[in-house]
Amino acid sequence: MKPCSPTKPLLLLFLLLLRHRAAVALSDDSKTKNTFREREASDDSLGYPEIDEDALVNSKCPKNLELRWQTEVSSSIYANPLIADINSDGKLEVVVPSFVHYLEVLEGADGDKMPGWPAFHQSTVHSSPLLYDIDKDGVREIALATYNGEVLFFRVSGYLMSDKLEVPRRKVRKEWFVGLDPDPVDRSHPSVHDDQLVQDATIKNSMSQMNGSRHEAKSSVATSTENHLDTKKLSNPEPEKKINGSQVGESMKVPNLEPEMKINGSQLGESMKVPNLEPEKKINGSQVDESIKVPNLEPEKKINGSQVDESIKVPDLEPEKKINGSHVHESIKVPPNVDHSSVNAGSLETVHTDNKSSTGRRLLEDNNSKGAEQGGSESKYKEGVRASTVENEEGLEADADSSFELLRNSEELADEYSYDYDDYVDETMWGDEEWTEVKHDKLEDHINVDSHILCTPVIADIDNDGVSEMIVAVSYFFDHEYYDNQEHRKELGDIDIGKYVAGGIVVYNLDTKQIKWTADLDLSTDTSNFRAYIYSSPTVVDLDGDGNLDILVGTSYGLFYVLDHHGKVREKFPLEMAEIQGSVVAADVNDDGKIELVTADTHGNVAVWTSKGDLVWEKHLKSLIPQGPTVGDIDGDGHTELVVPTLSGKIHVLDGRDGSSIGRYPYPTHGRIMNQILLVDLNKPKEKKKGLTIVTTSFDGYLYLIDGPTGCADVVDIGETSYSMVLADNVDGGDDLDLIVTTMNGNVFCFSTPSPHHPLKAWRLPSQGRNNIANLYNREGIYVTHPYRAFRDEEGKSFWVEIEIVDDYRYPSGHQGPYRVTTSLLVPGNYQGERTIKLNNTYDQPGKYRIKLPTVSVRTTGTVLVEMVDRNGLYFFDDFSLTFHMHYYKLLKWLLVLPMLGMFGVLVIFRPQDSMPLPSFLRNID
Repeated sequence: MKPCSPTKPLLLLFLLLLRHRAAVALSDDSKTKNTFREREASDDSLGYPEIDEDALVNSKCPKNLELRWQTEVSSSIYANPLIADINSDGKLEVVVPSFVHYLEVLEGADGDKMPGWPAFHQSTVHSSPLLYDIDKDGVREIALATYNGEVLFFRVSGYLMSDKLEVPRRKVRKEWFVGLDPDPVDRSHPSVHDDQLVQDATIKNSMSQMNGSRHEAKSSVATSTENHLDTKKLSNPEPEKKINGSQVGESMKVPNLEPEMKINGSQLGESMKVPNLEPEKKINGSQVDESIKVPNLEPEKKINGSQVDESIKVPDLEPEKKINGSHVHESIKVPPNVDHSSVNAGSLETVHTDNKSSTGRRLLEDNNSKGAEQGGSESKYKEGVRASTVENEEGLEADADSSFELLRNSEELADEYSYDYDDYVDETMWGDEEWTEVKHDKLEDHINVDSHILCTPVIADIDNDGVSEMIVAVSYFFDHEYYDNQEHRKELGDIDIGKYVAGGIVVYNLDTKQIKWTADLDLSTDTSNFRAYIYSSPTVVDLDGDGNLDILVGTSYGLFYVLDHHGKVREKFPLEMAEIQGSVVAADVNDDGKIELVTADTHGNVAVWTSKGDLVWEKHLKSLIPQGPTVGDIDGDGHTELVVPTLSGKIHVLDGRDGSSIGRYPYPTHGRIMNQILLVDLNKPKEKKKGLTIVTTSFDGYLYLIDGPTGCADVVDIGETSYSMVLADNVDGGDDLDLIVTTMNGNVFCFSTPSPHHPLKAWRLPSQGRNNIANLYNREGIYVTHPYRAFRDEEGKSFWVEIEIVDDYRYPSGHQGPYRVTTSLLVPGNYQGERTIKLNNTYDQPGKYRIKLPTVSVRTTGTVLVEMVDRNGLYFFDDFSLTFHMHYYKLLKWLLVLPMLGMFGVLVIFRPQDSMPLPSFLRNID
């Protein structure tokens, strides 16, 4: 028997060690992978269902909406408007932040523009207006955060105040990115000084340069998913949004447009032309026709490495956003049927072109994709066939075509059709539109990155010191269009401006208007899969019951942060998902009496967390989620549901207890949904139906009103697309509930419903004031009862206000008391005392309570603001307007007039009946 070779044990030991190391490596790899990021929004690659217009219009559950008024503003409406009584006259106004340069205010009664408005500013707007008394004069000014990193304040007269908040730049090391892996999610090399990382980055850069030269030699266009759209010519580019790792952009509908479309390497032609098309550009060595310098033209889109030029009639250029690593120009449409996967870059197998209406009505987001089916052939005009409109993809019939002859032959128009621009436009109302950044300080090793605000700030007293703070989520980056100007670019030196994208939170003390603290969050480049922009407004809520508010925010970097009132990140946070675009929801979604946190990302994930960061449940909806869910009891069963909009056009309703789908949902619309869902009770008087109505617009051009319990829908054909939430209140001063719809065409619609108005049905702004995106009616809230909220005149020394606290939806967890109620009387005018009179009360139980407020001694108007915070820090409010001593002065007027009228009556009654000659002084009386 031969002795065992000494090499065999060593070999066996080596194999065991190698196996163990491989197992450890696999374990570590599984730990670095994130389930949320590994998933895909696969439904977004499917086409929308074929629209049946007759079935939609002939609804079995009509809501009987009536158009009360319609008004057009100066440009597209991207951000949500605000409904409020800004001048304390007892009538509501609609404050509309048009996208470019103007803040507008419309009368709620008829939609007319208020005197003194619109107000001009130099920026574009991605945030909703807010109300706050910044100068302590008893009148709430309108606060507006702008793209250029400023918070402006406007008086109710439309005057732009000198008071403003300027967000400072963020200081970043010039070479912070050297040695980092291009994918920021890869944390396998935690140290930025790793020599191996530097070597790998050098190799990848050299390979990318070689690939770029090859693409240039071949003049290929959009055949690689690695090609990125050059954004240097974008007008005011909001950081782009990504859809499942693909780039998406769109172009505005401009007369005479004929851009070429490429989808996964195929060419599509649009039946429109644009004059003055900008010369071709090269992107990663590929040749691309750009339409960026065309007036009102939005940049191109890329979908999975392909280019798409779409058309939609929007007055102004909207900045681009990113959804999961892709470019999206927010102004309008994503092709409903383009494959979002990055595998079949040159294939059109997943492009469906049969989404047509039997009646000829064209979907607003549908593309003329016949050219794609023909393998990239360019579409041509046919002789005798007119170009299709936004509502009709076919040529017009003869009768319809002839009706446009009057408009086509402009030289033959009668005088009444010849409008002079100068007769209707006052050029003096336009200010200096050119924005100039403050000069950058020259630093040796650092660079100051410009600040931009892409979402609505929040106003709250986060540290319970009696002073309100403004919490601003800031995105830091260099605007490509601005720095394409060499005069602006030269002060930055030779840096690559695409290497600096960051996000952070800035908190202002609104009494001193100074920064209280800042918290730097993410930092990335502009070419990474997940980037550091912040599109979602912060949410503030008390998670630990210490009386101070915590700040919740999700970022495009895919991280969910919870900061305390000092700006320190709480333990277990941030949590990692895919890109988060919607605000974090704080609500009791499983009816256990405790606050849960709900996040949704662009890979279609919805996750519910405890306040300590533990996962309660999660659901994959397989479609990009652009906004946070809305909370309410949809089917009237006493339990809370979440309503989630998606890019695929489906409206999902999930059980708050476990995330399971409810009833007949998801409900499919025929276009993508980009706005937050409105939940409202639209039951008619004496109608005892349970459940809520789901109200939203879709990119198929319809306003949907879906009955929650049955899923039966009524629609209104508005023919336009919208990014903003539908709002609700008694806008026109009647007794019914009205709906406000705003569109990217710059139109504001007011629809009246047969449902009676109630203060808790109102939805005046998306967050309900601070942190509440739940339906309030028959759930939880506070309001001033009807007899006490009427617009009236008060005299004497004091007056009463009756409030009712409602909290009856949590079964069996009970109510959320104690309720801290602050009642504020804002007194403007010549009142010499404190302009804001506050009374604080704490109530342990829901119910009706009366509060006594002092009457001021001068003739003026006033606003009563009632605010409530429950034990979880959820915020509720109601307000109404009134006057003081106005009737006293009216009485004084009559006290002067009535004696004069009385004396005149006496003279008339007791005048002599017989006529007597008047005395004469003539000397000759013959």
